[in-house]
Amino acid sequence: MRVCCYNTKSLMKKLREHSSGKIVDKGNRPMSAFCLAPVARPRVAPPRTRAARLRVRVEPSGPSGQGFDEGYLKGMGVMSAEQILEIPIKRFKPTSEECPFCRDAKVKENGSKCLGVCRNPQNVPGPLLYPHQMQEVEDAVRMQVQAMADKDQPRTDHGVQVLWEFSVESGNMERSRYFGFSSDMYHYDHFIGKALKNFDPLVRNTGHAIESVEKMEDGRTMCKVNVTDNVGKDTYWVFIMVVRSFGKYEGCWQSHRIIQTDDKYHSKFLDPLQV
Repeated sequence: MRVCCYNTKSLMKKLREHSSGKIVDKGNRPMSAFCLAPVARPRVAPPRTRAARLRVRVEPSGPSGQGFDEGYLKGMGVMSAEQILEIPIKRFKPTSEECPFCRDAKVKENGSKCLGVCRNPQNVPGPLLYPHQMQEVEDAVRMQVQAMADKDQPRTDHGVQVLWEFSVESGNMERSRYFGFSSDMYHYDHFIGKALKNFDPLVRNTGHAIESVEKMEDGRTMCKVNVTDNVGKDTYWVFIMVVRSFGKYEGCWQSHRIIQTDDKYHSKFLDPLQV
């Protein structure tokens, strides 16, 4: 008997063709018999016993080979339900437990202890970098650019806070052209949004060079700075600096304007009527 290896579908087709006399063997003679060879089935793991299913072996996880929580260590073997429940779970703490302002506050009628203090971006300590009388104008510019390179160190938007601290018009009620266009400089939280939008190439910059320092006709100082952004592209900036004449930073260099320009250090915001 001739043995052929066909699957079920092709075998049925061959059988239909054989019944019509279309199938011939290599000797051009009709084949009279077919046999389906055993088809290899996928290997299936034997079912695990109940005892095997109950055995839980805890292995370390993560690239460092340590478990996510304490107690999950290699070699613990079988763990009972009671042992698993004894392992502490790291959970997210709500504001009422984490915030130092709200932790000891009274529970209000809505069931919340939050006072809303920590949600205010102005409610943070002063920046680690700030104006000082020992700083030269290049120092003041360099500190601001470097602060934006590490914008979120040691806390979120710390670099923006440094810009705010170095701005001579921060907190003023009058309109300002600090960004080139007319805007208010009264609210720090508004300043955060405008600074992150207009100074985006300064965020996480990879380097800078102060090209020149020039004295302007009105007594202010213009610093031209080449800043390399986080993708390696050169951007060009003009810092117009002044020496503060009053307040806690009296005698310190502060920023009056920070404006992005083209590679020739030209900008419509540097027009004598606007600057």
